[in-house]
Amino acid sequence: MKIQVRAMACATVSLAAMLAAAPAWSQETASIEDELIVVTGTNIRGAEVIGSAVQSLTAEDLAKTGKATIAELMRELPVNFAGGAAKSDGNRGGQDTSSGGSNMTGGSGVNLRGLGALSTLVLVNGRRVAVSGQFGDYVDISNIPVAAIERIEILQDGASAVYGSDAVGGVVNIILKRKVDGLHAVGRIGTATEGGGFEYQGSLVWGTGWDSGNVVLGYEYNKQENVLASQRNFNGGDFSDRGGVNWPRYTSRAGTAANIFTAGASSNSPVAYTVPVGPGTGLTVGSLTPATGGFGNSYDPWESFDILPEMQRHSLFMSFDQQIGDRLEVYGDARYTHRKGSYNTGYGVSYNSLPATNPNYITGVSNNFGVVIDDLSLHRDVAVKSLALEGGVRYEMFGDWIADATVSYSREKQFRQSQALRDSNVMEYLPSGAFAPSSLVCSLMGLNSSNIGAIAVPTQAQTYCAGLNYETFNPYSSEPLSAAVLNQLIGYEDLTFKSDVIQTTLKADGTLIDLPGGPLRLAGGVDYREEKINGVLDFNYRSINPHVVPYGTTKQKIFSMFGEVSLPIFGEENAVPGIRALEFSAAVRHESSKGLKDFKTTDPKFGFRYAPVEGFNIRGSWGTSFHAPPMRFQYDGPQPVGGGNAIFYGNGLYFAPCNTTLVELNGFSGTPGSATGNCSFTGMVVSGGAGPTLKPETATTWTLGLDIAPPPIPGLRIGVNYFNIKIENRLVRITGGTLSGILANYFATGTSPYINNLIFNPDDALVQSLMDDPRFIGLSGAGPTRTASQIQGIIYATQTNLANLKMQGFDLSLNYAFDAGSLGEFELFGNGTLITGYEIEGVPGAGYVDKLGLYESTGNPVEFKSRQGIAWSKGAFNAVLSANYTSGYECVSGCYVPSATGAPITNTSPVKIDSWLTFDLQLGVDLTGLGGAFRDAGLTFNALNVFNQDPPFIDTGRVVVNNAAEPYDQANATIIGRTVSLTLRKRF
Repeated sequence: MKIQVRAMACATVSLAAMLAAAPAWSQETASIEDELIVVTGTNIRGAEVIGSAVQSLTAEDLAKTGKATIAELMRELPVNFAGGAAKSDGNRGGQDTSSGGSNMTGGSGVNLRGLGALSTLVLVNGRRVAVSGQFGDYVDISNIPVAAIERIEILQDGASAVYGSDAVGGVVNIILKRKVDGLHAVGRIGTATEGGGFEYQGSLVWGTGWDSGNVVLGYEYNKQENVLASQRNFNGGDFSDRGGVNWPRYTSRAGTAANIFTAGASSNSPVAYTVPVGPGTGLTVGSLTPATGGFGNSYDPWESFDILPEMQRHSLFMSFDQQIGDRLEVYGDARYTHRKGSYNTGYGVSYNSLPATNPNYITGVSNNFGVVIDDLSLHRDVAVKSLALEGGVRYEMFGDWIADATVSYSREKQFRQSQALRDSNVMEYLPSGAFAPSSLVCSLMGLNSSNIGAIAVPTQAQTYCAGLNYETFNPYSSEPLSAAVLNQLIGYEDLTFKSDVIQTTLKADGTLIDLPGGPLRLAGGVDYREEKINGVLDFNYRSINPHVVPYGTTKQKIFSMFGEVSLPIFGEENAVPGIRALEFSAAVRHESSKGLKDFKTTDPKFGFRYAPVEGFNIRGSWGTSFHAPPMRFQYDGPQPVGGGNAIFYGNGLYFAPCNTTLVELNGFSGTPGSATGNCSFTGMVVSGGAGPTLKPETATTWTLGLDIAPPPIPGLRIGVNYFNIKIENRLVRITGGTLSGILANYFATGTSPYINNLIFNPDDALVQSLMDDPRFIGLSGAGPTRTASQIQGIIYATQTNLANLKMQGFDLSLNYAFDAGSLGEFELFGNGTLITGYEIEGVPGAGYVDKLGLYESTGNPVEFKSRQGIAWSKGAFNAVLSANYTSGYECVSGCYVPSATGAPITNTSPVKIDSWLTFDLQLGVDLTGLGGAFRDAGLTFNALNVFNQDPPFIDTGRVVVNNAAEPYDQANATIIGRTVSLTLRKRF
């Protein structure tokens, strides 16, 4: 508390001293009304950003895209890459990207330059908002209503000198409406033509103004229906029709009628017998059907599984501005969103062993089985309550100097309620100190208080299970399970997380002195914010009894001082031939943090703009930026939940080629030594936070650009922006969605950027130390309990300051608007991002490796993305045709192809991934000419992906550990297909 008081005291004194000197500096007066606009990328009002490219999208531009949400819009922008928490389709796998992992609610982030959502600073009205996800590693833009947006500004450059942490890849500033005249109503309906995804959206925005102020009030509702995988070309995971693997045949060896394996039970173990349909009682070996070739029954892992969830959102927002007297203005705004959704997540699948104590035990077989529990389709329900408040005071000091004091508060409260198999136990213990059996294992034992006495010397596990008096589970029965057995097999997980940020900023800016080239302007101030994340877990899916586990609260306090100067050397008043304009800018920000990990950083930025003639600008910038480790990355307390901090091992979850010598294989599935196919090894995973050891990522960026708007060709604007980024101490982590690809790449090449995070055939003492760690939660999945000497690999999936990165490329833009007389008005437009270099040094000193255009599950950017088209208007009619292009790329290693026998093997030669080109069409008509109720009304038809172009096929097997490989790359394409919508707008 003393630190906070001293920080605020220093801030107040510094600002007061600066304002006291302001009268002597100022030489001219400007009204508050005319100069309140602050462009993203600078703290100086009314000034353009010097040196850096800023892309601005107005509310009208948003309407022309046909997108219903900001998340959909941002995904299509060439400068943004969809890898990470930035997509709506797909919810399997991926510790970061999935609603089943740390994303929690299926939110959407922004990933400028493909550097990750952590490296993009997202602001609303220039203010920070609370982070989302269990790790707090992105800002969820899906909670912001489109109806509230005035414009979106995207700074395509590092900007920590202005904004502090996270502004490495760039800044997205979502600016909400502050002035509206009358009542504006919008209604929209839409659907995906391939089935599912029906959408309703409506909004009402009302505003009014008076001599000294104005107010805006608004509401928006959005509902989207789900899209099942069966409604798209997932084909149950069988990709053999397009040259891929028939995954269910090899990795989904379970069925409604169970399989019995020759040895251990896992998703790809050889099958000995299949069980006949029926009650499954009194079976003998003769009752079973021998399997051919080790195959047996399989199932569709995508059955009853959503790739797009059902989601609905209610949003309320308001803003006001009120001038008090001649010099003082107060302002504020508020925003609240309640978003909730539901995912179908398929059926539970159990690979386990039936003990001899179960009355349905079959003598003469392994009784290791695989069965689909299809009596209940599993669900995951999510919800978010998002709140943001802001209030401030502006005071006109002297001349054009204005002081601005702002306080803002933002909160994201996230909920996830999931169903899952109760196939592990991390809470109850036996007298020996070992974990007690899981609820599923106890259900299979068939023991209770009335029959336990028949066992002369029962084990501790048998005694424990008998005391529960469970109803016996018969996995060999294909008849419906009783409600009691279902409750024993299917459990719940309720997870709540809350993230808060409060920010106070004191700032002043104005003219220091008038120079021949224009006013020398300054801005400076102080900023203080507190951030906090905490959570609570209530579950029984990994325990026998319900348990409530609070997560440790993480906090950090950040104090910053910043300053900025805009220096014009030549301008309109003193221009000379060859120098129409020449101006420079400099900014600096010092930021210090107190929390789990203290840090201090000072970041400068310099920019220039030179105009030799009218309509031709040369500009450039250089600066440093940083990204501080998110608080939850530093927290390493036990978290027994998917995406949380834990240490566990699995027998049949991690795979290597059966002929590899790089790791000992366990023979649990597959045949070690075989020339084809994949075999499992027993892997231990250390997941989650790294503790207070992480350092900030640091970046150096510079840009050089041209802006051309030749006066002889009115309406023509051309922009070329070169960018160069170097990042050191980059934070990386192996996640659930990337692990299979990382392992495949390692076993194919013998190396990996994550080599320091992978330890194979580890020392027993190291394994035992991890087993003794309080985060250790034991076995995940089926198979025998292992000792330290039986662990064959360790995977450190914690955050690490591991990598360095170099990136360079060009942002390109073109707009040409012209009047074609009787044909109407036309505009040609286009913008794209061309990346010419993307290199990663996976381990310091190992040398940089070119990753541009190479598919990896970690999400490398493609070489070129663009959006271009033509707009036309005449009278009441308008039309826009646009094309979205993503260049082709390739998978050098880590993707899957079928072997000669059809078994999945990793590719040994590059696999080409085709480019993707889709077209969008918008047709609009202004209905005002019809008069009456149609006055100030308009109708718009939108068709996205008009030709229903499928995404390029790629068989990554990237979530094969969850037995549901996907036939496309979510980071660069969507599989939703053509969508159409009709929007009616009316002003009253």
